Amino acid sequence: MIQRITTNGMMTKYKTNLMKSYNSLATASERVTTERKFNSYSESPTKAAQAFQLRRNRWNVENQIANTKQVVHKFQQAWDCLEDTYQDLTVKLGKYSALRADNAADAGGRTALGQVMKGAAESVMQTMNAKYGQNFVFSGADGEKVPFEWGQNGEVVYRGMPVDVAVPTEEEFKNGGWETIKDPNDNTKLKYQGYMDIVNSIENEHTFVDLGMGMKEVDGELIQSSAFDTALNGADFIGYGYRTVTLNTGKEVMVPKNIISIMNQMGDIYSACSPDGGAFSETPITTADGKQVSQEEMAEALEKGMEATMDDMHAKWIAHDTRNTFIKTNADRLDSLDDSLNEQITGIEDIEPADAITALMWAQYSYNAALRIGTNLLSQSLIDYMN
Repeated sequence: MIQRITTNGMMTKYKTNLMKSYNSLATASERVTTERKFNSYSESPTKAAQAFQLRRNRWNVENQIANTKQVVHKFQQAWDCLEDTYQDLTVKLGKYSALRADNAADAGGRTALGQVMKGAAESVMQTMNAKYGQNFVFSGADGEKVPFEWGQNGEVVYRGMPVDVAVPTEEEFKNGGWETIKDPNDNTKLKYQGYMDIVNSIENEHTFVDLGMGMKEVDGELIQSSAFDTALNGADFIGYGYRTVTLNTGKEVMVPKNIISIMNQMGDIYSACSPDGGAFSETPITTADGKQVSQEEMAEALEKGMEATMDDMHAKWIAHDTRNTFIKTNADRLDSLDDSLNEQITGIEDIEPADAITALMWAQYSYNAALRIGTNLLSQSLIDYMN
C-alpha cells in the first residue's frame, strides 16, 4: 500500500524534525557556554557517576588540605617558639657560664645575674604561652586554658597542675608499674598524683584531625595511626618532675626538670647573694627528697640540671621538627592528589573546545536549513489552500 502524502502530514513531520534540530542547537550551544559535556545525570549516567565519585574524593582531599594548612601553621608557630626558647637559653647559659668563669667565687655580679635569670624564666613562660588564633599552642587538647602560670607560692604550674612533682622510682615501677601506683588503696597514689595528672594529660589528651592518612574507626574507636594528633603539651617540651644530679664533690642533689623552675630558682639563689662581695646566702635549701644543701651546692646542681634539661628540649625540638617536616610533605602529597583528581574530573566533564564549536556550527547550519525548508513548505500549503 502506498502511503498518502498530505500537507498536514508533511507539516507534522517537519515540526518534529525542526524541534530536533532546535534541541540539537540548544544542546550544542549550552555545551560551548558551560564547557561541560553533560549537565544532568540522564545525559550520561556512566560518566556522571564517575564524576560524582571523583568530586566526592576531591571534596575530601580539599578538606584534608584545609586541615593540613592549619596544622602546618600551628606547628610552625610551635617550632618558632621552641627555637626561640632553645636559642635564648643557650645564650643565657653561655652568658651565665662566662660570667661565672670571669669572676671570682665572691663576684658581686651574681646579684645582677640573678635578676637576669629570673627575667629569662619569665620570658620563656611568655614564649610557651604563645597563641595560634584563639587557642594556646602548647595547652594540649585544651587550647583555651593558659599553659604556664605562676602558682600561689611562686611555683610553676601547667594548666593548674604543679610541674615540680614527685616521680616514681624504677623500683616502684618494678613492683607493678602504673597499676600499682594508680591503686587507690596504695599510699603512693597520693604521693605521685601530680605526676600522674601531668602524664595523663600528655599521654591521653589528643586532638586528631584527618590529614589524608585513611582516618578509620573500629568498633567506635579511632585507629590512631590513621589520623594526626595536633595536641602539643608544653610540659612535655620543657620538662616536669625531678632528676638527681651528681655534684663535683660526688654529692647527689634532686633538682626540677622544668626549665622555667630551674631558671627561677637559680635567679632566687643569685639574687640572695651579697650585693657587695657576691657571697652566697648561708641559709640552707631543702630539696624535694628532704635533704639539705647549701646555696652554692644548689646553684651547681641547678646548672647541671639545666644542661640536662636543655639536652632533653633539643631532642624534643628535633622530634617536633621531624613531625613538622612530615606535615609539609603530606601537604605536598595532598596538593598533587588534588591536581590529579581535578585532571580526571576535567577529562570526564569538560568539553574539547574545537569539537564543541564544530558541533555548534553544524547544529546552527542544520537548524537554518530546516527553517528554509519550512518556508518552502508553508508557501506551498497556502497556494494549495487558495486553489
